[in-house]
Amino acid sequence: MEEEKKTIREETKKRKNFFIRFKENRREEKKRKEEAKKKIALALEKDKEDKNPDPKDAYVSLHNINKVYDNGFHAVHDFTIDIKQNEFIVFVGPSGCGKSTTLRRIAGLEDITSGTLYIDHEFRNDVASKDRNIARVFQSYALYPHRSVYDNIAFPLHIRRLPKDEIDRRVMEAAKILQITPLLDRKPKALSGGQRQRVALGRAIVKHAKVLLRDEPLSNLDAKLRVQRRSEIVKLHDKLKATTVYVTHDQTEAMTRASRIVIRKDGYVQQIGTPIDIFNHPCNKFVAGFIGSPARNFFPVRYKDGRITFINGFSLTLPKELLAGKMIPEKAIFGIRPEDIFIADEYHASLYPETKVMANVILAELLGNEYYVHTDFAYQETIAKFPSDKHLSHGDKVSFCRNLAHCHLFDEKTEKAYF
Repeated sequence: MEEEKKTIREETKKRKNFFIRFKENRREEKKRKEEAKKKIALALEKDKEDKNPDPKDAYVSLHNINKVYDNGFHAVHDFTIDIKQNEFIVFVGPSGCGKSTTLRRIAGLEDITSGTLYIDHEFRNDVASKDRNIARVFQSYALYPHRSVYDNIAFPLHIRRLPKDEIDRRVMEAAKILQITPLLDRKPKALSGGQRQRVALGRAIVKHAKVLLRDEPLSNLDAKLRVQRRSEIVKLHDKLKATTVYVTHDQTEAMTRASRIVIRKDGYVQQIGTPIDIFNHPCNKFVAGFIGSPARNFFPVRYKDGRITFINGFSLTLPKELLAGKMIPEKAIFGIRPEDIFIADEYHASLYPETKVMANVILAELLGNEYYVHTDFAYQETIAKFPSDKHLSHGDKVSFCRNLAHCHLFDEKTEKAYF
């Protein structure tokens, strides 16, 4: 009897807690929706005050684009970029940074909360997706399984009711460019992942669209095929001369094909620039850590009179040309790439004698022609790229030195780069 009463009390307590949580969730949801309404109202008010005229030198122009969902989530914050004709723009960043959300705004698949969108000097905010004259290739190729490759590619042209001769000409032209002419009679189930990706791209390019949007189209491919397709995409862009906006989370893809890269984080743009400019001159610690493989090494340091001191007491003199005109506080973050760390052989030790230091090897990853060597320095793990002509393994001691000409220093609080 006592056990039954105890069970009833526990069940009653659970139901009571459930209703309490339910009410709390409803209150939080209501609060988020109210906040969303306020954000949307503010964005629209700002939009009225800051009308962006059609930029004459841009083919695709996004000005102060915001996207706020009904639950209050602000996915895209004040995104502005002018894209010239035939440019290859790559949006890159971690998951949830707003890359695909922005692409869907351009495609017209979702409404823009505030801001202006121009494509080929025409205001496109309220134009339906089908009337924007754009082509899309997404991660899911969405091929019709019962149709042949030819019919899959020709489908958007049939929808437009183009003449049969024109459809055939465009399909054969696209198949030749993509080297899939022998596959035109096959069904999608008889194709490999890479071939399906080409068919999806063929269906996009036969539209002769003004803008080509691609959302992580290589993510379904294996590593070897992905590398092969990277070079093909660059060659294809040169042939088509299309204005392309490409979304990826892979910084290697971005570096190898972009005219300009847009690096995003948490809905905000971090930096826009050419691949080499972003690689050499990151604007903050996030960009510096995101671009480059393996990732850059970061250390908390103290700065004084041109020298930095690590936690373990080791100190280095920074190049004077990097420090010119800079006001650097005592606390900072030092960043250096793995490829700027060298084994302290006779040659490199003579180039960078002051930077020489001894460390223990934690892990040595052999990649054929080089090692990714993980060492312990200043009480944290440091990664370096060393040639594979010298055998290295766990527990070995290695002497290394650094090229400080390419190092960077960041603000401890804001993480903005001093140089």
